[in-house]
Amino acid sequence: MKNIKIMGYDHGTNFAGWATMRNGKPIDIGIKDFTQIDMPFVLTEIYTDTFRLLEQEKPDVLVLERPVHFQNANSVIALVGAFTSVTMAALDLNIRIEHLRPTDIKNLTGKGNADKDVVAQEMQMRFGLDYDELAVPVLYKVDSKKGRKGEVKDRLFDPSDALALCCAYNDKLRGAV
Repeated sequence: MKNIKIMGYDHGTNFAGWATMRNGKPIDIGIKDFTQIDMPFVLTEIYTDTFRLLEQEKPDVLVLERPVHFQNANSVIALVGAFTSVTMAALDLNIRIEHLRPTDIKNLTGKGNADKDVVAQEMQMRFGLDYDELAVPVLYKVDSKKGRKGEVKDRLFDPSDALALCCAYNDKLRGAV
């Protein structure tokens, strides 16, 4: 079990983050953008894209966050659809799937109620990675009149969450949790 390759995948229908880890060390992280594809067609794209990523990365185990709460019916449909698409891709490639609760990830910070920024900071400190790679900045559109060129409007925490999934599962394997 020591040398297994773990892939964490933070699924979503707009953005999805992924990360790989071996022996407690990150290998690669990334983000997928599905914002230009409408429901339900995005579900096919998520499946296809995830299938290709899994074929390329060849993880021994895929770790997903167990869906637990939703704000509205559309969120349920979207998130469960994305979760199912990712799960089906892994099953079709005979890749073992593990599920973690959101609190398993937040507990990496020592706080069971940590927000996504705190989790990203923890991943940055643990592994010395660039914060902008973990929490991808979304910039305001270039507008010289408003002076918003290059200012950070928001962040996409999907890569950080995916790395945290790897980390939490790796800790679980080692018996640290």
